Amino acid sequence: MDFWASMTAALQDILPAVIALPLMLIPFIVAEQIWPVGDRPGWRDYGLNILVAMSTLFLALPAGVAAAALSAALRQWLPWRPLAFTFSDIGALPWVGGVLEIAVMIFLPLLLHDMWFYWAHRIEHRVPVLWEFHKLHHSDERMNCSTWARDHFLQASWIAIFPAFTLGLIFDLDAVQAGQSALLATLFLSLWSMFYHSAIRISLPWLDRVLVTPQVHRIHHSRLAAHHDRNFADIFPLFDIMFGTYHRPRSDERLDTGLGDGEPSPRGLIGAQCVPAWRGLRRLGPRANKDAMRAS
Repeated sequence: MDFWASMTAALQDILPAVIALPLMLIPFIVAEQIWPVGDRPGWRDYGLNILVAMSTLFLALPAGVAAAALSAALRQWLPWRPLAFTFSDIGALPWVGGVLEIAVMIFLPLLLHDMWFYWAHRIEHRVPVLWEFHKLHHSDERMNCSTWARDHFLQASWIAIFPAFTLGLIFDLDAVQAGQSALLATLFLSLWSMFYHSAIRISLPWLDRVLVTPQVHRIHHSRLAAHHDRNFADIFPLFDIMFGTYHRPRSDERLDTGLGDGEPSPRGLIGAQCVPAWRGLRRLGPRANKDAMRAS
């Protein structure tokens, strides 16, 4: 299948998500209005984030398709054979096989995703051009469940490229099972990310070291200098704990989010997508390189 045929198929695949994902936000929005942390998010807060998410979904698609196509083309030249893997073997176990098969279909892809995401996320905070794109996500001053998808399309492309390129080089999954696993893992990741980005007043200290919770992730978005470069993981705090970036929240912490003074949040879709792209390109220019050399 050539690139354009793959793009057409991918566009058809994501159309249900365009409809379903905003609807999935509704329970979280209701909860945020009833039990808010700080000021209640307004409809403008939700609306801009949804517009950013929908535009990013389409604009970042070519990078993911290209990475997957390149991965498929390289498989025949590998000096190793991708690991043949089937979830059905787990499902055949007595008693717990069915439940365990579903759990592995969800959490194995998420574990592999988080191994990449943790380091890609840390790099975004260190590399100036990538930070220009990622700042859009951190600029939300009323962080809420829709902040989950407030990502610049170039940042989303950066995050998507490596998993799309590498997973097919490591695992040889049956196409049907791969599709089922991807659907279940993506559904869980989307719902959980909506939850931990939410402005719901809730404390789950017993879960803070197992899965990312709202308080754990609010630390990452906090304006306080002590919280900068902390809690990078997308699902499992295990990676932050292993690499020394974990900050466990206190039960009474209620933190302001956003970039602070001098870094206002964009007010519209054009500013959200175009301004970071322009600033990122300027970071790559010769003048930015000279300034960096002087600073060093």
